[in-house]
Amino acid sequence: MHLSGFVGRLPAAAAALLLGLGSAAVAGEMVDRATQAETLLSEQKPVQALAEIEAAFNAAWDKAPLGFSEALFVAARPQGFGIYEARATNVFAPGEDMFVYAEPFGYGYGEADGQFAIGFDADFELRTTKGQILHAQEGFAAPGLTTRRRNKEFQVFITYNFKGLKAGDYVLVTRLRDKNSDKKGSFELPFSVKAP
Repeated sequence: MHLSGFVGRLPAAAAALLLGLGSAAVAGEMVDRATQAETLLSEQKPVQALAEIEAAFNAAWDKAPLGFSEALFVAARPQGFGIYEARATNVFAPGEDMFVYAEPFGYGYGEADGQFAIGFDADFELRTTKGQILHAQEGFAAPGLTTRRRNKEFQVFITYNFKGLKAGDYVLVTRLRDKNSDKKGSFELPFSVKAP
């Protein structure tokens, strides 16, 4: 699934959050800030209007569950956020590296030397298509980033390699546990290993 952006490269998932949160307090804040942004725009103050929209966006982001606007197999290491080549197929040769790219949203922020910290513990499960877990590991990776802003453009890149896996159909489940909140989220990628 791919979601486009607004206000630069802010995920559209956040736009949906701005419109769809059920909490009356948050919904009121969204409307109030949007109204203020409209007023500021009419006064020819677009920078201040953007600040109001960003504050509303942050409030919605904090309420959102940990989700993924992208999660897919890619052909090689991405060059940056959104700068990747999707893999043409989910069929792999035995022992072939599997590159996974994901764009989480709704994560929390910690503090590191006066900056914002983004961080996760990553788990995975390798399953059959019927749900049987063949292999699982918790905390096998810890993607993270320290930034001076509440960065919304964070990518996760993981290389998997399942040597000795027989030809057949499988499901790879990747789970991220947010280090800066109690949020966690996962995504599933079906794939096949072809006969040698």
